[in-house]
Amino acid sequence: MITRISVHATRGQKIAASVFGIIFLGILAGVVGIGALVFSAFGAVDAETGFTDSIEPDSGGVLYGGAVVFAAFFALIAMVAAVAVVIFLLQTFRGRATLSGTTLELTGALSTRRADLASAPVRIDSVPEYVRGADDQVMSTGRRIPRLIAGSTSGGLLRLRLHGRDRGLLPPDELNALADAIESGTRPEPDATYAAQAAAILRRLASDPIARLT
Repeated sequence: MITRISVHATRGQKIAASVFGIIFLGILAGVVGIGALVFSAFGAVDAETGFTDSIEPDSGGVLYGGAVVFAAFFALIAMVAAVAVVIFLLQTFRGRATLSGTTLELTGALSTRRADLASAPVRIDSVPEYVRGADDQVMSTGRRIPRLIAGSTSGGLLRLRLHGRDRGLLPPDELNALADAIESGTRPEPDATYAAQAAAILRRLASDPIARLT
C-alpha cells in the first residue's frame, strides 16, 4: 500500500512559485544584461582611447581594475541568487513524501532519502515555527512543528515535518499509517523504546483534537 504524505506543494503554490521564479529570473537576466553592456562599453572606450596605457597605474589602472572586480563580484551574487531560485523551484515541484509499505521516501530539490520505519531508529522532535509578516519580517508564531526523524538507508537522517503546506498537522490517516509502519517491526533497545514513544506520539497527534490545534 502506498500512502502519499501531504507535505507536497498545492497546485496554487506551484503556480505562485512559477510566477515568482519567472519574474525574478527575468529581472535578474535583464540587470545582468545591462551590466554586461555597460562593462563592454567601458572596455571599448578604453581600447579606443588607450586610456589604460596613457595614464598612471595608480589612477586609471586602479579604476579599470576596480570595475573588473566589481563586475566579477556582481556576477557571483547574480549566480548565487539564480541558483537559490532554481533550488526553490525544484523543491516546490519535486518535494514530496510517500510511504510504500514500511519504507518512507522523502524527495527534496536535489536528492531522495529512504528509511525503513519497521527497522530504522526513529524518534519525534520539534522545531519552532516561523512565518513572514506583512512587513516582510520573519517572526516566530510561538508554536512548534513536530518532526519524525529516522535513520536513512543511505546513511544520515531523514527528517519529515508532520505539518502540511497549509501549516496544519498531517491528516489522521497519514499519521496512523506512519505509526503502523513503525510498530510493524522489532528493534533492539534503546531503539525499541524510542520507536514505541514515536508511534504513541503519532497516534496522539492523530486523535487528540487539542494536540491538532497547537
